[in-house]
Amino acid sequence: MSEGRPTISKVARRAGVSPATVSRVLNGTARVSQEKVRAVLQAVEELGYAPSPLAQGLATGRSYAVGILISDFASPFFGPILEALTLELEATSYRPIAVPGHWSLVRELEALEFLKVHRVEALVLLGTALDGEALGNLGIPVLAFGQRVEGPKTWSLCLDNQKAAYQATRYLIDRGHTRIVHISSHRGGMDVRDRLVGYRKAMREAGLEARVVYGDLEEGGGYLAAEEAFRRYPDTTGIFAANDQTAFGARLYLYEQGLRVPEDVSLVGFDDVALSAYQIPPLTTVRQPIRDIGVTLGRALRAVLEGEVPTLPRLELTLVERASVREVGA
Repeated sequence: MSEGRPTISKVARRAGVSPATVSRVLNGTARVSQEKVRAVLQAVEELGYAPSPLAQGLATGRSYAVGILISDFASPFFGPILEALTLELEATSYRPIAVPGHWSLVRELEALEFLKVHRVEALVLLGTALDGEALGNLGIPVLAFGQRVEGPKTWSLCLDNQKAAYQATRYLIDRGHTRIVHISSHRGGMDVRDRLVGYRKAMREAGLEARVVYGDLEEGGGYLAAEEAFRRYPDTTGIFAANDQTAFGARLYLYEQGLRVPEDVSLVGFDDVALSAYQIPPLTTVRQPIRDIGVTLGRALRAVLEGEVPTLPRLELTLVERASVREVGA
């Protein structure tokens, strides 16, 4: 008959000590003789006992919880980052509490208060609009992706979106396009704004008119933004979208108008989410190393929770050439 799940009482009986002594050894809350420490640790190993984070929290006054504030759970970009990040925590005693901000600063502030109530020991921001003022009095480590946060115990993982957007726009210009629309957004944070800056820089250097419309970083917003773009700039031959979801929506609008990609209009996205390679035609886009971003954030978070200074390596953005761009006149 199975002895069931190992418990602190079973560890105590195997080690020949009291349950309170086992607790003191595992939590380091009081001095215990080396002989008893060795006996407890040997019993823990033999029985395969692992104290739950909840029990540890009750014993030590800690939550063993990590807060993750994400702009949108359904995002094909942020979702895989969240998955890779949380997988890095599985081998630790910490567990994530993930809360969506729904692209709303008000909702993000409410989510932040929720995480404070749950006494999270660190916070990760994925694509939020929270600034230093909102984060100033947290008193816990903060890791941010896609935005710069400043202050004690804060670190940011930022990729060079401006450079990548400049290169994506130059890619269209170098293929003869002079009437290029950029679909940007008032949603999102620094990364989206940097893409707009990169686009404007490339157009300015080429002596071309910047044509900017705004969506919401989702497919429906991309559709409506493309509709506005062709109402304002009907001679457009190229579209650079702030993200792939926007490009997907723009692609549908073009299809409904009888405009072919890339024969009539060339289309470039940003992110390289999984579906980008399965569009018709496959989408040329800027690839963000999505899994590497999540793993990097997860490892940095583990370092922070262990009292170390995290290492945030430089991650590169690359243009992936597929079939949604043609040379004008070719």
